[in-house]
Amino acid sequence: MRNRLEKIRSFFSGYYTLLLLSLIILFIFRPYERGALYLATWKVFLSLAFLSAIFNCKHARGIRMLAICLSVPSFFFTWINFFDRNEFLLFWNAAFSVLFISCVTASIVYDVVLRAKVTMETLRGVICAYFMVAFAFAYIYYLIEFVAPGTMHFTTHPASIHSFNHFLSEMLYFSFVTLLTIGYGDITVVGDIGQTFAVIEGIIGQFYVAILVARIVSVYALYSDKKFLKHLEKELKK
Repeated sequence: MRNRLEKIRSFFSGYYTLLLLSLIILFIFRPYERGALYLATWKVFLSLAFLSAIFNCKHARGIRMLAICLSVPSFFFTWINFFDRNEFLLFWNAAFSVLFISCVTASIVYDVVLRAKVTMETLRGVICAYFMVAFAFAYIYYLIEFVAPGTMHFTTHPASIHSFNHFLSEMLYFSFVTLLTIGYGDITVVGDIGQTFAVIEGIIGQFYVAILVARIVSVYALYSDKKFLKHLEKELKK
C-alpha cells in the first residue's frame, strides 16, 4: 500500500502531469452549450491548464515571465466572456490564447527534445505539446473565421461563430482530426488562409511524431551505448 501511494505521489509531483490531465479533461468535456455551470467548470479547468502550463513545466526564467504576461489578458478575456459575449472580447480572448499556448508549447518542445534521458516525464511533455498544438490551432481557426466569415464549412451540425463555446468545441474536434490527418470531411475549410493553416497543422502533426520518435530512439540508443561502455570498462579493469 505504501509503495502504491509513493508511486502515485511521484506521478503527480513530476513535471507536465497536471497539465496533461487538464488538457485531456478539456478535450473530453469540450465547452458545449450545456448551461452556465458546465461552462464555468470548463473554464476552471482551462484556467488550471494555463497555470499548469506556467508552473508545472520546465521553462527558462524569461519564458516563464513572458508566459505569465501573456496569460493575464488571456485569463481576463476568458472569464469576462463568461458574462459578456462581445465579439470584440472573444477575438482578443482567442488572440492572446494563441500567443500564450504558442509560447509555452515551444518551450516544452525545446525541453523534451533536448532532454538527455527518455523518462516518463519526457513522454508526458511530448504528449502535452501535441495537445497544445491542437488547442492553439482551434483558436486560430476561430480567428480566421472571425476575419473571413464562411471559411469553416459544416456539412452536419453547423456552428455559428456567434456561439463561441459551441464553435470552439467544433474547432477543437476539427483541429485534432487535422493534426492526426484523419480528415472525416464533416468540417471542411474554404479559402486560401484557412486551407493554408489546415495544411500547416497537418504537416506539423506528421513531422512532430516522426522527429520526436527519431529523437527519442537516438537518445535511448546513446544512453544504452553509454551503459554498455561503462559495463565493458568495469569488466576490463577486473
